[in-house]
Amino acid sequence: MPTQKPTAILIVHGAFFLPSSWQPLVNDFTNSQYTVRCPRLPSCGDERPPKATRNDDVAAVRTAAKQLIEAGHNILVLAHSYGGMVTCDAITEDLYASTKSNGIVSLVLLSAWLIQPGNKFEDVIEKYGHQSEVDLGSNEDGTFFAKNAPASFYNDIDPLEAQELAKANVTHNLFAASGAITYAPWKDLSTMYVFCTRDLAIMLPLQRSMVQDAVDAGGKGGFVTEEIDSGHCPFLSKPEEVIRVVNKALGGFE
Repeated sequence: MPTQKPTAILIVHGAFFLPSSWQPLVNDFTNSQYTVRCPRLPSCGDERPPKATRNDDVAAVRTAAKQLIEAGHNILVLAHSYGGMVTCDAITEDLYASTKSNGIVSLVLLSAWLIQPGNKFEDVIEKYGHQSEVDLGSNEDGTFFAKNAPASFYNDIDPLEAQELAKANVTHNLFAASGAITYAPWKDLSTMYVFCTRDLAIMLPLQRSMVQDAVDAGGKGGFVTEEIDSGHCPFLSKPEEVIRVVNKALGGFE
């Protein structure tokens, strides 16, 4: 395993969100002298009818990673929710740091989908049930939205503020979540999974089940867990806690 410490953070946001939701946290880490990138995933807030697939999201993440590597950075990838699926497809061995080159050295999965290679989102739902209170609405054109975003995404935030935050949520091409996961960078890289204990979008028992599956599948990179007492979006409700766990990972999980 490479021992380089990260100098950059690559954020992979979730479905129904845009990079702007992460801007306060981006500012905090930038002020701490880290280079931070949060590329927009094309399937989020896509055209109607939607054109972007998960392949387009993967391409956006890989482009951002390569740009950081070319700039001489070692990278921690921070993935949230659907961003975990994108990350597992995007972060392949050619992007890893080595003794001869910069690259990706570690992962932090923040209440993220953690699906085994060869499996699909639907397989996890079939195995563990629909453990989510997100009420999805369809625009009948391939785009979907969260009808109850204030209650399901921001249940740990003042209701009036939650209503305002929900205005920034966007549509998602839900079919981008379809198709088998192709890769498992968490088997190779030091990885932290952060449980969000009050999450109503990916509920805690489901988070734990996905992590247990990953632990059972093994991995030489090392797999540690942390908890934040929050809903689905601690980067908005408890940013200081996200900073705490990410700083731990930036320091080498020590």
